[in-house]
Amino acid sequence: MYTKDQFSVSLPVMCDFVRAKSFGVLATYHDGTVHTSPLPVDLRAAQDGELFVAGHVARANDMAEAFAAQPPATITVLGPDTYVPAEWFGTRSRIPTWLYCAVEISGRLELSDAARTRADVVQLIDRLQKRTVDGSTWSLGEIPEKLAEGHLKNIVGFRLRDLTFKSCFRLNQRKGETESLAEALGAEADSARRELAGLVLDPPTAHAE
Repeated sequence: MYTKDQFSVSLPVMCDFVRAKSFGVLATYHDGTVHTSPLPVDLRAAQDGELFVAGHVARANDMAEAFAAQPPATITVLGPDTYVPAEWFGTRSRIPTWLYCAVEISGRLELSDAARTRADVVQLIDRLQKRTVDGSTWSLGEIPEKLAEGHLKNIVGFRLRDLTFKSCFRLNQRKGETESLAEALGAEADSARRELAGLVLDPPTAHAE
């Protein structure tokens, strides 16, 4: 991913962004083919503090064959984005552009066995349940074991290790006409554009550590 210093955020901000979205596109290359797959993304820290991503794909997904070879891979997590016409800058002398937020996580794929895959799925569900439903106590254990095992047999788990991070929060930094742009974005019905209105006024890149 191409980026510049003014579009980059700190590692803690990237981690918060990825955990808030918890969904991205995994891409890898194996046996002459580029494989991509949208999937849940669970960014976690090991006991020694090392960051890794736990995830899974359908067993029928051709990408699953690549995991045993431990190929390099990248996960892209996207946030809000929008096309910006010249008029939104309050002038007709600006080139239209695109605003977006994205984090890339690159590393080495590592195949998970059945026990680790189940543990990772349970932990992912627990985190997302509690975040999505106030006071949720639902767990995988509420599904009949045969049904749960059937679902788990149909997926292949992996972990992405040895991570490197890149970010690009392209929010009109250093371009001017910020207030006009934010006002135009905030007036739109689209939720992504309204979210970008706040980010344009106070980009997270300004708080990089």
